[in-house]
Order: sequence, then C-alpha cells, then structure tokens
Amino acid sequence: MNRPLDPLELETRIAWLHYMEGMTQREIARHLGLSQPKVARLIDKAQKNGIVKISIESPLGNCLQIEKTLRDKFKLQDALVVPSSPQGDLFEALGRAGAWYLERSLKDGDLVGIAWGRTLKQVALSIKGTSVKNLKFVTLVGGLTTSASLNPYTIGEKLASIFEGECYYLYAPAVVENQRIRNFYLKEKINQKTLQLARQASWTLVGIGAVDARYSVYSLTGFIDYHELELLRQKGAVGDIIGQFYDRQGRMVDTPLHQRTVALPLEDLRGMKNVIGIAGGANKVEAILGALRGGLVKVLLTDELTAEAVLEKEAKEE
Repeated sequence: MNRPLDPLELETRIAWLHYMEGMTQREIARHLGLSQPKVARLIDKAQKNGIVKISIESPLGNCLQIEKTLRDKFKLQDALVVPSSPQGDLFEALGRAGAWYLERSLKDGDLVGIAWGRTLKQVALSIKGTSVKNLKFVTLVGGLTTSASLNPYTIGEKLASIFEGECYYLYAPAVVENQRIRNFYLKEKINQKTLQLARQASWTLVGIGAVDARYSVYSLTGFIDYHELELLRQKGAVGDIIGQFYDRQGRMVDTPLHQRTVALPLEDLRGMKNVIGIAGGANKVEAILGALRGGLVKVLLTDELTAEAVLEKEAKEE
C-alpha cells in the first residue's frame, strides 16, 4: 500500500481487520507498518468515534447493565441478576445463582453464616459438588418448630455435608414466649460462642422476607399470624432479615416480637462484610429496596424483573 491513508480510513481499516478479520494488534501493526501501541490507540478511537459499535446479543446483556446500576446506586460490593422466566421456578433459579456464587467465592476453611427460607434451601439443593473443603457454617437464628426443610439447622447440615465441613447452631427456637426466656437462651455459653462465631463470618447468606402472610417464613411456620403481620405493616415494616423487621429505609421497626426473637442482632449484621442477600419476586421489591437502602446486605442476588422494579421504585421515591 503506497498511498498514505487519511485518519478516518486508517481507523476504519484497522477496525475491520481486528473485529471482522480477527487479526491481532501485532499482526495489524506488521501488516500496515505501524507500531502496536498506535494500533491499540486507533482501535480504541474507532469505538469512541462510533465506527465500531459493540452489541452483546445475549439474554444476559440487560442483566449485566442492571448489575452495574445496582452496584453503583447502592454502593454494593457485588450484584448478580439472573434472567426472569415466566415458565421457570424463581426459587430454583435464585438457588442455582446462589450456589454458583458461593462456589465461585468460597475458599477452603471459610466460615459462612446462614439464615433460613425457601431460597436458601434451594441454594443448598443446587450445589452438586465442589473442590472447596473444610468449611464451617454457623446459623444466625434459632430453629423452626415446623417446615423442617426451611430450617436453618437443616440447611446448615446440608451445606456442611457438601463442603465436608461442620455446622454450629443456635440451640433455641427462633421465637420464644417472652423476653425472659429469650434472654435465658442468649446467655447460654454455647449460644454466646455461636453468636461470636457468626460475627466473624467470612461470608453470610441471608434471605429477604416480605411482610406478607402468604410468603413470610414467620407466618408459614406459625410464629406469628396475619394480625401481627398487619400490625408490623402499619408500623412501617416492609421486610425482615433473620427474623427482624425493618422499614423502607432499612431501620429496625419497634415491635415486641424482637424481644422474643433468638438471633444475631440485625445491627451486627449491618456491620459485617460479604453479606449476601438473595430474594426475588414482585412481593419482595419493597423488602429488597429497604435492605439496600439500610446497608443490610453487601451483595444482592435477584432476578431481572425484580431488579428493574427495585430501581424503578427507588427512582420514583428519590
């Protein structure tokens, strides 16, 4: 090629060779008699000038953009958004996402705090095998008297078995009859050690509950009834994490129920690192938004439609 190329033609030719012909920057530099750094600069310039337009043709494309928006908006450590499917089971989809995230993040010997719920149950069921070993799990809340599959004890035992580790439990019901009995359980040495261990967790996995009798673990397991949930709603509660209710700004709601709940205090959770909140569905939008605003979770795992609804609601209420 004898004649010199004008800048626009040079950018276009380099972009074509790189993106359409698959040539490396070094090959292009040799072919056109340019330095490799100049080729790199012109490829970047071609993108900025609109000569090259990159389009990701994937159902995950929108999810990736939403993840970035969530991270930036709520100062999250990370976010994982899975595509929503009208035919799929949301709990199973989130369970698979949670399993993938844990398998990618955990290292041998890590200490992991866990809560309760249907989504966390699906996380445990979705982990098929892993090279990570010797993990320690610790429950953040007392046990459930019914719905064994949702119980933190059951979930913890399953995870400990998969990762060839062990699980430490809070030996108490999640909700007891009065504050005196709750204080008795919290003063037990074994439970004090468990709570201290929970505060040191490398990672923590929690569900985000809605103040809705149809879905609340508290309601489904009989700890509280519809009227108690309605009272919580009237006090401004929008969601709960480890059995403790908070308002739309993530602030604890004043309720006698908290004086009967055996769990790691929500304020302790707020100050912990790597707290993964996992939840999805239209009924969870307010609960997720409150948890994000209050800094109750550092990593969010949810689905595309829920994430979009959370961001839309936040934009309207700013």
